[in-house]
Amino acid sequence: MMRKIFKSQKRRVTCYVALLFFIPQWLTANSTFDKRILWVVRDAMTSSESIDEMLSFAKENNFNHLLVQVRGRGDAYYQSEFVPRSTLIIKDDFDPLDYILSKAESLDIEIHAWLNMYYLWSASTMPLQKKHLLYTNPEWLDKDSSQNNGLQRTLKNKGNEGFYLAPTHPDVSKYLMDVVRELVQKYPVDGIHLDYIRFHKFEYGKNPIGLAFYNKHREEPMNLSLSMRSMQNIDWNRFKRKSVTKLVKGISNIIQEKNENCILSAAVKPNLYEAKNEFGQEWDVWLLAGYLDWAIPMNYLPELEIFSTNIQIIDDNLPKKYRSKIVMGLATYNQNPDQVEEKIKFTQQSGFKNICLFSYNVFRDSDGYFGQIKKHLIP
Repeated sequence: MMRKIFKSQKRRVTCYVALLFFIPQWLTANSTFDKRILWVVRDAMTSSESIDEMLSFAKENNFNHLLVQVRGRGDAYYQSEFVPRSTLIIKDDFDPLDYILSKAESLDIEIHAWLNMYYLWSASTMPLQKKHLLYTNPEWLDKDSSQNNGLQRTLKNKGNEGFYLAPTHPDVSKYLMDVVRELVQKYPVDGIHLDYIRFHKFEYGKNPIGLAFYNKHREEPMNLSLSMRSMQNIDWNRFKRKSVTKLVKGISNIIQEKNENCILSAAVKPNLYEAKNEFGQEWDVWLLAGYLDWAIPMNYLPELEIFSTNIQIIDDNLPKKYRSKIVMGLATYNQNPDQVEEKIKFTQQSGFKNICLFSYNVFRDSDGYFGQIKKHLIP
């Protein structure tokens, strides 16, 4: 059934793409983006020098929002009472988040704290910090089967995406809400940006404590050895989605209580159907319920046809009034400037007024890359 839906969407998008390129130039020539946002990966947050260089780039090129990564792999690029400090920060007494907030204040650039939520670890060796959750709470890790320990297996396979916390484990949600609560209490951030706010993959969700919690709310207990067909039942998938949604709602409530002017955004899978069915990420519900201020679809694949398909699915499922709450996310690491330029134009012609680029690091490390696309971003 899903295959038929996708084929139908594909045919419609082919027409959609063709029509967009017949839009008169006078309708789009003066089109600019209201929100021009840049993802800043944590390796640009390790020293005052690297932050100054990045802020100078952002100001010169008229970005007005920065998503700065301050939680990467279960660690902190800020002062925390319970989250271990990143070992990549160069000076022991340096607080990257405090520094960038103070420097950006006079630049008219808003700073959003970018947090990897469920994603915990990806290296082939254990963390150096002994207070890291991988040591202190290994029972919080998600699993894809009862036999898969994951810890030893994944450490041997460098390049694997790694370990995720279990969205179905009640203590995980409490911990992550405490992470956000501490941060918004201590730092006057303009926004909180949630990344990896999803399950690792469809097969995951078999954390034993999470399964026990699920079994309390159904008549027939679920066994870890259930077949894939049985795992696709409506009740189980709904439970997984609600586990993630409950955390987003809880974080939204914390922000409303502690700093109602703080923007809550989330990086989401760009295809709404895949987001829900494969990753337990019902981000349309988050927008409709008012939990999120912005959804940022990571519309990263270089093929324009897939890029446009994801936009058409958004159009089919969300009323037009939510366009202002969607920030189109584009990748630069996997495509050349001409491909990115094409997608920027398509985003403008599709009526989206907000854009976010991944990431600053590509522009920093690739001479001339940004120069080829900047004319479409600077009003």
